[in-house]
Amino acid sequence: MVDATDSQPGLDPDRASFTTALTTARDQVVNAAGVITDTVIDLVGGIGKRVLANLLPALAW
Repeated sequence: MVDATDSQPGLDPDRASFTTALTTARDQVVNAAGVITDTVIDLVGGIGKRVLANLLPALAW
């Protein structure tokens, strides 16, 4: 989640949804998604991309 939010400057890490990250990770394990991967290391990856696509609303303090 931190790698995903760090990939976009100025994005508050508190907007990342733990539920989205957990659900996506579970789905990847159940479906064996990404078992055979390229040698490219992508810190955002599938989970991070889903987290970024489903950000929580910004807090107005």
